[in-house]
Parts: sequence; structure tokens; C-alpha cells
Amino acid sequence: MRKQLAAALITLGALGGLQGCSEGDSATINIDAPTSSNDVVNSNNTTTTNTNTDAGTDTGGVTDPVVECPAFTTEAANGQCVLPSTISSDATLVAGVDYLMTGRVTVGNGNGELTGSTTLADGSALQNVTLTIEPGVNVYGETGTFANLVITRGSKIMAMGTKDAPIVFSSDDAGISGAGEWGGLILHGFGPHNECADGGTVCNIDSEGESGFAGGYNANDNSGVLKYVVVAEGGYEFSPGNEINGISLVGVGAGTTMEYIQVEGNSDDGIEFYGGTVNLKYGVFTNNLDDSVDWDEGYQGNLQYIIVKQSPNGSGEAFEMDTQGTNLFLSKPTLSNVTIIADKKAADDEYILNFKAGSGGFFHNTVVTVAADNATPLTRCVNVSGADAQALVGSALVLNNWIQDCAAGVGDRGTLANVDGLDNGTINAVFADLDANLASQAPEAVVVATDWNAINTALPESSADADFLDSVPFIGAVSPSGTNVWWAGWTVEGTLGVPEIAEPTCPTGTTEVEAGVCQLPANIGSDLTLNAGVEYLMVGRVTVGNGNEEIQEGGSLAGGTPVANVTLTIEAGVEVKGKTGTFANLIITRGSKIEALGTKSAPIIFSSDDAGYDDAGEWGGLILHGYAPHNECAEGGTVCNIDSEGESGFAGGYDPADSSGTLRYVVVAEGGYEFAPGNEINGISLVGVGNGTEIDYIQVQGNSDDGIEFYGGTVNVKHGVFTNNLDDSVDWDEGYQGNLQYIIVKQSPNGSGEAFEMDTQGTNLFLSKPTLANVTIVADKKTPDDNFILNFKAGSGGFFHNTVVTVAGTNTTPLTTCINVSGADAEALVGTALVINNWIQDCAVGEGDQGTLSSANVNFDTTSVSAVPAALGSLYESLAPEAVLAAPLDWTAINGAFSESVADTNYLDATDYIGAVDPDGSDPWWAGWVLPGTL
Repeated sequence: MRKQLAAALITLGALGGLQGCSEGDSATINIDAPTSSNDVVNSNNTTTTNTNTDAGTDTGGVTDPVVECPAFTTEAANGQCVLPSTISSDATLVAGVDYLMTGRVTVGNGNGELTGSTTLADGSALQNVTLTIEPGVNVYGETGTFANLVITRGSKIMAMGTKDAPIVFSSDDAGISGAGEWGGLILHGFGPHNECADGGTVCNIDSEGESGFAGGYNANDNSGVLKYVVVAEGGYEFSPGNEINGISLVGVGAGTTMEYIQVEGNSDDGIEFYGGTVNLKYGVFTNNLDDSVDWDEGYQGNLQYIIVKQSPNGSGEAFEMDTQGTNLFLSKPTLSNVTIIADKKAADDEYILNFKAGSGGFFHNTVVTVAADNATPLTRCVNVSGADAQALVGSALVLNNWIQDCAAGVGDRGTLANVDGLDNGTINAVFADLDANLASQAPEAVVVATDWNAINTALPESSADADFLDSVPFIGAVSPSGTNVWWAGWTVEGTLGVPEIAEPTCPTGTTEVEAGVCQLPANIGSDLTLNAGVEYLMVGRVTVGNGNEEIQEGGSLAGGTPVANVTLTIEAGVEVKGKTGTFANLIITRGSKIEALGTKSAPIIFSSDDAGYDDAGEWGGLILHGYAPHNECAEGGTVCNIDSEGESGFAGGYDPADSSGTLRYVVVAEGGYEFAPGNEINGISLVGVGNGTEIDYIQVQGNSDDGIEFYGGTVNVKHGVFTNNLDDSVDWDEGYQGNLQYIIVKQSPNGSGEAFEMDTQGTNLFLSKPTLANVTIVADKKTPDDNFILNFKAGSGGFFHNTVVTVAGTNTTPLTTCINVSGADAEALVGTALVINNWIQDCAVGEGDQGTLSSANVNFDTTSVSAVPAALGSLYESLAPEAVLAAPLDWTAINGAFSESVADTNYLDATDYIGAVDPDGSDPWWAGWVLPGTL
């Protein structure tokens, strides 16, 4: 038996339970995954292999534990652990040994024919088996056999490798240099497939590689996790002319996670999607001998950051696309940030991507180029074959932001397609200019970040998942900045070349104050990008642009100075720190923009510069100004100057569609420094900010003043989390009339404010009366405070739809009332501009006590109010039966029913549930990017 280091456990995070909120609500996400010391040949130019010697590693006198073969496996003579042909109960492939498949290995029994959702045709029950694979594990298929792994419906694979310890599937001979030496990896699911009968409940699709039945009707079905997984040398010919793909996905749903995947050297396709809705980020497909990426039978998922590097010995396409099956629904996935390096053997077709058999597809931000030593006279990017596919051009078959470099000759960019209609003005026939990191250095590769909601609006057939796809400002799979060479360090060495990862440096315009720390200047007067890889420090106020000065008639500043148009771009993963104990803050002035483009896996974080994110009032905050309406701007005027929050200068104007940029996956923590006695600023202050601004996936944590405050304006917010702020969590005034959807408020037990504090203030030229939908409030506050949770005052209206209000079980204040309405001007709005619709009332601590709905001076329409326990689950979803509505909200009908309502029907989603998170658990949108422990 070989001796190797036993696996150590590291924390990655797993969903834990959230206790019932009225009786003690708190939520913790703990994801635990094991790690391992096993290595693999990596693309970071480090040649390390799993050598597996009999001697234990010298650890300075500590004896390494012996790692035994798991009980469900059989130890072979060479020490490998042989997997059984069937795995019928939960099993873990522990690190420290290698595993061998000598034939097909089937996990679960869901590939049998189903007669019901949980019953097979032979009467046996559907199994729910989880196969867990620890980081660093090697799983070998016996060379020269059809060894393959099948994960059946109802079961899961949890293959959670890491960058330093990927999980590798390959044949059991030496090296990773062959093709067709073993089978491959097959995942089944209950996801949609266009051969499943319309309106059915049970579906049985005969699947790839004679692997049994798959398919169903659950678009969010979960077949597990593949993360940092390499599949190499597969595609064994199991019958004449019949091989399988490196990875086959049959009816796999969007609940499945696939990130950082490589398929190398398969003799058939690299990856193929048979129906389903599964998404993929960070995919590498190299040297596969047929198609690199193939889909059919109604696949409608999303793929982002995809690299295809074809084999000079292959005969397939970079992408081969069809619908096949039936026409019940088309294959029309969304792809973004794709880099293709085309290559194939000499006697083959001249094109690189092939749409056929009625397939659509949306390709955004794509680079297509040809290997310099390609022997085939490749001349065309796209082939569209057949009338059914050609009919989709411009509707369900669309190219957007495309670098066309589709021929091998110097200066020859080839042709775009064999059909008209694909050149929509965003096609650039230019040299791709790929660098060593496979990033395009063509000037055309830098673009405006994609607005996925706008894409879906502009292209009615598009079903891009705006919650999954990152909004990034570049064409191709890798950022031209070189700050995130995501494929380096885990892919098979040599398959993508040798990356050149430059040491991150402080950008011009900043000052390096210590290694890796760049101080921002007090004024940013020209475009600046804060690149990832270093931290940024503010030691006082940092002002972007000059639009906070007083603007004169005609639009210029005093003396005729023009208003600057400055863009501050912040890359994903950047941390911007305010000097602890100072009023460090960032102001984006009118006319300028912030483009803070975080991602779920790499949010942008603003905090103080001390350790951790667990204090309050340590620095200032984030302030955005705009030209949008404010009720102190004179009616009928052209220029407006409103003296703004935090002594930040002037803001406001008359353009409701004004844009101050983008905040996406942004966390603001520990702010609210007291810059004058009794005077702090909010975590995020929005003064006259317009709805051309995008704010999506934001968290404000632990601010000593309000979490977020809207001073007039029309800006919208989706996916907002406001936690442990010491004054109000959400505040608006001065005529704010935007839209907020998917909002979670979790108050601090040490705070004294309200979950929502709402007024009009300013003037009565127009009221504050925003629209909110899908809100979850977990109320809490310190003991000597008011007994209400939301406070309307000073003439504020507001429309709350699909709202859950509950109280933390540990709360020590006698909270008893959901809503307080203060003053005759606010009271007069009840039922017209102050409305609640679909409301779960759980506004007191104590079993069976749901509190009162409102203060005694007002009477709300209680037709859609349910005084029931909120029953929050682990995802902050309400499990109360009342949280599931009979039909989705109809925003046009709502505006018709409430004459004062100004809900944006183009912005707000039509949800059919109460609360910020869907009760079906399909979209825990806050998980994975908010600060750990805050929810």
C-alpha cells in the first residue's frame, strides 16, 4: 500500500441552516471541501506529477498517515483502488491514492426507465447517490477499454478540485499524450430536452454512449459540481465508428456547477450538451479530434470564458451546433468571451463554426483566429447550413462584438459567413493579436461592458442569464489587461502554451506607498483603471471629475470650464481601502462614471485598511452624483445645483435616464466615519442618480450611518443586501422614484434605525414613491428604541410588493409593528401612493405572535396581507405556503390598478413569490459573494 499525505480539509463554504426567523433567525453558509497534496502536470511551466512512491514524505519527524483504499473499492496489485461497476450509496474518493476504472462505473440508478418521478419501471426506488472526489485525485480509465463514469439522474458528482490540486481523469498509461485510450465522463439530469413530450411529467431519453435514460422537466436540476477538473485522452471506440465525448451532458440542469474545466485530446468531441440548461464558466477545450464544443436537442444554457484550441490532426469544428431531436424548442444558448484558435487536418471544410439542423445561438465578445501553422485553407468563420438554421439569422442566431481573423494568410481575415445578416455593425475584421496569455491585444477588443438585461430586451429570442453572466468590457476569453490569466496553473502543461503573467503594478496616476499598495490621488481628472493584483488606499476624499462644482446656465462651470467626463474603472476582485480613522471617501461627480465590474467569484470590496470587515465607522463611504431629477430642482429649469450629502458638492438635474456608471458585485463595509460631531455618511449615497446607472449585486455591511440612501433620482437597484448597519438600512427622500427588487435587510442588534426610513423632504414638487418588489426584512435593533420596522414620514409614498417582514429571534427590543406612518402628509397617501401588496406579516418575537401591521392612525388594504410565520429557510427564502403566489406579478396591471404607481415594467421581473429569494431554492443569488457570516 502506498503512503502519501492524507487530505487536509479547507473551508470553501456549504449551505447551512437558517433557523426560523421569528424564533431566532440567523443564516450561515459553510461550504466544506477537502484538499490534497497530489500534483499534476500544469500549464504554469511547473512539471509536477503524481509519482506515488512507497516511502512516506519527510515532514520533519511526523509520520504521514497511510491512506487506505476506501471500503467500497478494491485494491489492485499496484496499489490503485479499483472502482466497482455500480455505486449505490454515498462514496468519497479520498486524496492520497489513485483510482482505476476497468469498465463502466455507474453512480445511482436513474439511468433506468422511470415510470414516476421517484420510481423505476421495475418498481425500485430512484436512488440519490453522491460521489465526492477530493482535490488532487487522479481517476484513471484502463487503457484500451471503454472505462467511463456515468452520473445518473437523481445522483450527483461533487468533484471540487482546486487550482493547485485539480482533479484529473485520464487513461492509466504514462503521461497525458494520447487520444481514445479510455471512455469519458457522462452526466445525466432531469433538465429539459426537446424529445421530452410537451406537458409531460416523466421523460426517458435514450442517452449518449448507451448510458441509459435521462431528461426531465426541471430546468434547475442539480447534477453536482465539476470544478477544476481535467478530462484527457478519452473517446475510446466502443463500437465501430462510435466513440463518446470527453464530457457528455444529457438533460443536465442549471443547478449544476461547472467551472474551470479542461477536455484535452479526446478522439470524439470535447464536450457535448444534449438538451439541458447547464451553465459553464472557464472552459478549455484543446486538441480534440472531432468538434471541440457541440450542442443539440434543445440546449439553452450559458457559457462564458471559453477557449478552444483545435488539433492540427482533427476533422471537426470549433463549435458544431444543431437542434436535432424535435422542434419543440430550439438549441439557442448564450456564449460570451470566447477565444477560438482554429486548426484542422488538411482535407477538411474551410469553416470554423457550423450552425445546422435548426440551431440558434448567441455569441457575444468572441475572437476567432487561425493557428499560424494550420495546413487547411481555412477561410470562413461561420457556416450556416440548411433553411431551418438560416431562418434564425438575426433573431436566434446572432453575433455581437466579434473579432474576425478567420484565415491563415498574413493580412487575410477571411469571410464572416456564407449567409447575409450576421454582420450587425459589431464585427471587426482585424488581426486578433493574441498574446502569450491568449488575450487579444487588438484595440477593438476593448468594448463597453455587456448589459445582459439590455441584450435580452434588444433580442427577443435571447435568454441570457443576467445573474450568471459577468458584465466585462473586453472581447475574448481572457482580459487584455493580463490581470486574470485564469487558465494558468491547472490546465495540462503545453496545451495552451506558456503564460506571461506580469507582476501587477500601480497604474499611472496612483502612488505606490508600499509593496502592492497604491494610493489614490485626491482628484482624478482623466480616465483611470484600478487593475487587479494590488490594493488601493484612500487617505482622504477622492473626487472623480469636477461635476460637483456649481454648474452655470449653458452647462459649464464658473469661468467657462467644461464639466469633465471621467471614467473610473475598477476590475473584478479589487479592494479599495479607506484609511482607518479618517473621512476617506470616493465621490463620482456629475458627468463622470464609475465602472465597478466585480463578479460573483471576485467581488469589488470597499472597506477600511485594518484587518477584517467587522467594525463600523472606520472610514467614509461611496457617493455617486448624477443629473437626474431632484425635487429641490426648480420646475422647468435647465441647470440644477443641489448641495449634497457629506459636504460633497453639487448634484442634480433634469435627465431621469442619466448614467453614473455601474456597480456590480460591489461590497461596501465598515464605513460611516463621523466627519463632524453627529454627522456621518452612508455606506452608499446616491444624489440625483439616474436610471441609466446599473446597480446590481451590492452589499453594504456594518455602516455606522445608513446602509444606502437615495436623494431624489431615478436609479434602480437589483440584488441588494444591507446587513448590520447602525442606522437605517435603506433610506430615501427628496423625490426618489426608482425601482428596487430582490432586497435583503438584516438589521444589527446594536443599531437604532429602521429597516426602511422613508420621506419626501426637500419640496413637494414631486413625492418620493419608489417601487419595491421581493423584499425580505429580518428586523433587529438595540433595546431602548421604537417598536416599528418601517417608517414612512414627511410625505413619502412607496409601493411594496411581495415583501416578507420578520424579526430576529434574539431581538431584545419589543418590536410589535411592521409599519409606522407619521404625519398627515404621509397618512394621506395610504392606498394611493403608499401601498403594500402581497405581504407576509411576522412582526413580533414569540411563537404565534405576528405583531400588528401598522400604526393605529392608518388602515392599509389587508386583502393580500398574511399574518403568518415567515418560516425563513437556509437561503432566506420564505417556506410559508403563502409565499407562493397563484400568478406572477403583472406590472402593467399594477400601474393600471394604482394610478400613482410608476413601476418600470421593462426593469422589474414578474415574480410569483413573496420575499427576496425564490422558495424553490433555485436561485440563492446572494450566496458566494457577500461577506462571510453576514447572512
